[in-house]
Amino acid sequence: MWYYFVAHCAYHFTRWFPKDARGKVRITVILFALSFIIPQLYVVQVEQTGNGFCDEPLLNITVAGIVFTFAMIAFTFLFAIMEPVPWQLKIAFHFFGFGSLILGMVLFASTLATLDCKEFSPELYYLCLSLGIFSVLSTVFYLYFLVGFLIIMLPFWLVNYLWPDSVLNRRERRGVCYEPVKCCTCLWHI
Repeated sequence: MWYYFVAHCAYHFTRWFPKDARGKVRITVILFALSFIIPQLYVVQVEQTGNGFCDEPLLNITVAGIVFTFAMIAFTFLFAIMEPVPWQLKIAFHFFGFGSLILGMVLFASTLATLDCKEFSPELYYLCLSLGIFSVLSTVFYLYFLVGFLIIMLPFWLVNYLWPDSVLNRRERRGVCYEPVKCCTCLWHI
C-alpha cells in the first residue's frame, strides 16, 4: 500500500503551496518518487549476477513491485502537474491503491515465510522485509485516519444530505464549512 501512500501524499503536499510557487515543489516531489526505484533495480541486478537461492517468490514479487513503482511515479507526476485532476484518473488511482494493498500484504507474508533467503540473498530479503513493513505501516496509517476522518466528517455529510447546501454551497459561497474549505479544499475532497 506504500505505492498508493507516496502518490497520495504527493498529491496533497503539492496542494499545500500557492499555485504560483509550486514549480520547485513539483520537481522535488517527482525526484523523491523516482528515488524509490533505485534500490529495487539494484537488488534485481544483484540477484541476476548472484548465485543465491530463495525458495519463496520474492524476486518475482520484487519485479511486480518495480512495475507498481513505475505506476506510482506516473501517478505522482500526474497528480503534481494536473490541476484539476480528472475523476477518471482518481478512480484509476483508487483501483491502483487496492492492487498495491494486495501486493504489499503478499510481499510481507512471503518475506515472513522465507527460511533461507536471509542467508543466501540478504539484499533481496532485507529489501522485501523493509517494503513489507512499510506496506503494513501505511495500511495501518490509512485505516486509522480513514476511520477518524469518517467519524469527523459523517455528521457534516448527513446534515448536508438532509438539508442540501446548508453545510457547503460553493455556488452561493455560503454554509457552515465554506470558509475552512475555501482555504483548505482537501477537507471536502471525498
